[in-house]
Amino acid sequence: MEQHKKSLEDFTHDALIFVYEQKKVLPDLKKYFEINLNQNVIEVQELAAVFFPTVSQQSLEEITDKLKTKKHHRFISTAQKKVRLTHDLLLQCWKKGLKADLGFLSKLEEYTKGLSCQPVLIELKKEIVRTYPDRPIRIAPYRGETVQNLFSPGSDDLAEIPDSPAWAVQCFGQDGLLASNIPGFENREIQTVMAAEILKGFTEATDVVIEAGTGTGKTLAYLIPALWWSKRHQQKVIVATHTITLQEQLFSKDLPLLQKILPFPFETALLKGKSNYLCLKCLYQESLFTDYTTHDEQLRQAAFFSWASETKTGDFGELPNNQSFVPTYRKFGADNPACQPGECSFTSRCYLYNARKRAEAADVLVINHSLLLADIKTNYKILPEYSNLIIDEAHNIYQTALKQLGFEICLEQMLRLTDSIYGGKGNLFAYLKRNHTVWAEVFPAFNWTYFKSNLEEIPDRCRAAADQAQELFSMLQSVLGRQLSFRLDREKVGEDILQMILLASENLIIRFKGIVEVLDRINTFLALESEQLEETRYEISRIKSDIAQIVDGFGKIVSKSEEERVTYLEKSNTVYLKNTLINVAPLLNKKIFSKNNCTVLTSATLSVGEDFAYLTRDIGVERYISLKLDSPFDYEKQMVFCVVNDLPVNLPEDRLAEKTASFIGRIAKEMNGGTLVLFTSHRYLQRVYHLLGNEECCQHLNVLAQGIDGTREDLLQEFMQNNSSVLLGTNSFWEGIDLPGDMLRCVIMVRLPFWPPDTPILEAKARLLESQGLDPFYALNLPEAIIRFKQGFGRLIRTREDKGVVIVLDDRIIKKRYGRYFLQALPITSFYQGSSERVLQKVSSVQVPVIGNSRA
Repeated sequence: MEQHKKSLEDFTHDALIFVYEQKKVLPDLKKYFEINLNQNVIEVQELAAVFFPTVSQQSLEEITDKLKTKKHHRFISTAQKKVRLTHDLLLQCWKKGLKADLGFLSKLEEYTKGLSCQPVLIELKKEIVRTYPDRPIRIAPYRGETVQNLFSPGSDDLAEIPDSPAWAVQCFGQDGLLASNIPGFENREIQTVMAAEILKGFTEATDVVIEAGTGTGKTLAYLIPALWWSKRHQQKVIVATHTITLQEQLFSKDLPLLQKILPFPFETALLKGKSNYLCLKCLYQESLFTDYTTHDEQLRQAAFFSWASETKTGDFGELPNNQSFVPTYRKFGADNPACQPGECSFTSRCYLYNARKRAEAADVLVINHSLLLADIKTNYKILPEYSNLIIDEAHNIYQTALKQLGFEICLEQMLRLTDSIYGGKGNLFAYLKRNHTVWAEVFPAFNWTYFKSNLEEIPDRCRAAADQAQELFSMLQSVLGRQLSFRLDREKVGEDILQMILLASENLIIRFKGIVEVLDRINTFLALESEQLEETRYEISRIKSDIAQIVDGFGKIVSKSEEERVTYLEKSNTVYLKNTLINVAPLLNKKIFSKNNCTVLTSATLSVGEDFAYLTRDIGVERYISLKLDSPFDYEKQMVFCVVNDLPVNLPEDRLAEKTASFIGRIAKEMNGGTLVLFTSHRYLQRVYHLLGNEECCQHLNVLAQGIDGTREDLLQEFMQNNSSVLLGTNSFWEGIDLPGDMLRCVIMVRLPFWPPDTPILEAKARLLESQGLDPFYALNLPEAIIRFKQGFGRLIRTREDKGVVIVLDDRIIKKRYGRYFLQALPITSFYQGSSERVLQKVSSVQVPVIGNSRA
């Protein structure tokens, strides 16, 4: 090292040094060569973030793969490979930068002030001026896409559209449209049956409920009938999914495929909620309320600006790692109440307006459950008119309805709101106080003394609201104690405490209404034709809308006008006060099922036994035809289902946790990772996780736990990248996870997934069912657990090639009378039960593709 030090110093003197990850490289240079290069170093990762903002900033190799850089077949060392890939990535950034507009680069230069990548932007500008002296400078940094005339006459000739619904069914036949156009297409009778049933529902104006097991191909089975019906009868069909993954699959994969092969043209669109779209007006007004305090925030702001300059959709979903951009979404989303698509100066380029116009013109519109429920909540002010609806992943619609039709608030949200008005960084009060003297000079005819007197009321009113919010939540925190959830009613807390909570809530409503009164008086002074004043009115409208939601939510809590509502506390990272309608069936029946010609509800898990009553009763479906289609997978050959019978749930928890951890560790070692362990309790998960750390058999495995080792997305990413992983998860891991092939080889369900009986919503729902003469266990707890159990079981086999083992550690499945209902819900005819040792021996004898294991 010493002999190379001088030559390295000479080589790097006054040079720009490009590295991919500065934090890893520079400490080594300093340690081994005693050279400090910080002043001359440029992080290529920063350049990649600002020039390719939609590419997730993962490993160097993953980024260059996504950007499709030139492939180099041979490297003499890992170091050479890293250098070559860093060089290629830098070159990609430079080439894209040379095509950029000077106005864009100048703005980007401002955003990156203090970041290591700024010198490259300066050099790019110089190079462009030298090489392209005649290139025009674009005035507007944000493109937006001018809304086209989406209603121009198209090729809607009915002669092109087959006149019989039988055509849509025949598409799935052995010699049908799909088999003729899709190489390797495997015709399935179940698709034909499902398509025919959906067309029957459309034709007879009857709702359809279909459970279609994994691998049935239900997406195409409902899309082709929907497209035929929409075109033939000129009726829009809306498809609502629960997960973003399915939304994107429908819009980016399945519908484009059908556009290529169907004999008639059709229009599709994807529509999301307002908060998912960039508002150009907010972006142009960014100078009012823009600030950042850390390097990461500044880089994120620069990347966001770069994306905003090139996006055609304005959909925040284009950005990777959405969570880190959430604060930016809040600033620039189109959900500002003052945002009126079609009524502002940016209408011609408005992303939300454009998306809604495309939705109007679409034959099939793809949305999510939340938007469907938000449309109901606003009395049909969001979605275009429709009469046919397909709800995929329909087992989630009840929970989505509870969330969308309810109210939730935490102390931090209210304090952020009061801080944005007075006290916080860049607050409204400081801005108004700083500018009102200028406005007084420009508009001298107004009584600005009165304006100032109103302005001076803001600090006291904001402090009073903040104090009242803190007093209320201090009270709620003491009521909640160490519990994670708690129902707030007379029976639980007593009359005296309940009245104190309600009184504090009423006082909070009064305090927030007082802030609105002052803002309304201030707004009367700003009703002048001035762009700067318009920006201020815009911000005041946003604040008033946030306050209105709080006042409305607390109003429902205080009034207790509906017996079928429940108010409760829930603790995650903070304490939330929540209120929701428990019996949503009458509302959904009136707003969706009775209104529509036909609503199709489908999912892999809708029934309990052969019965759909649990779902239909919950959401208000009355007249319907139902169908249950089993998965085409051969579960008997592809998997083994085992029940461990010597881990009784009534053991002391510490002893049970030790035995459970030991068993999980030995199974995971046998499978060499590739194991998903599903829990029903975060606390118990953490206990087992820490015990697994002491298990010798886990020393060479990568053990990951929800709530400890990262977000859900981070854990899944690492699980997929490391074949020796064991993933411990709770509620959100029981469904919506797709790990086909040898990534997932074993699923262990630690408990039957009953919700705790004191869960507030479950408690309130149980009381409602009791009042109707029903047994809450058989009408609620058991069906809910069976559906979740089927979801957990379904994580393992996702394709015909998958193989593996599912193990249940809860002996109630064989010892309790209700256990047979869980077993009957599974697509298997036999299972293995035995002690921990015998199950381990059984798993050892199973031929499962185990990565790195010679017995595979």
